[in-house]
Amino acid sequence: MTTTLVSVRYPLTADSYRTIQRGRELTDDGGSLIVLHISLLQNGERATRSELQAAVEDELGEIGAHYIVRQGYVLEEAIIDEAARQNADRVLVGKTKRGRFRRWVGQLLGLYPDLEAALTENLGTRLEVVA
Repeated sequence: MTTTLVSVRYPLTADSYRTIQRGRELTDDGGSLIVLHISLLQNGERATRSELQAAVEDELGEIGAHYIVRQGYVLEEAIIDEAARQNADRVLVGKTKRGRFRRWVGQLLGLYPDLEAALTENLGTRLEVVA
């Protein structure tokens, strides 16, 4: 049985729902689906597992997933740690929507690391970016 970890933003966005839907498709054969949200401490974000679950189920209905909310400073590290903790076979993330100039300046200054590149380099499992 495969384990698919789906990383989403909260409050959930249209991209988050697409990413969760892709995770559902990949686990239709009886695999395990884990929906993960990382609350970034530096942003003062606060979310609970029950809020995340309620938001998903309000839109998609009950989907038989495990819901996890973790706190962290660096998104990439938190996703990698949780993937290892859950022994995930596959990790899904949504495509980022930052503007090209903002992304370029942020990466130049080291403010916005490239999530996909960081996960691909450091994740010991398969990564899929859902557009």
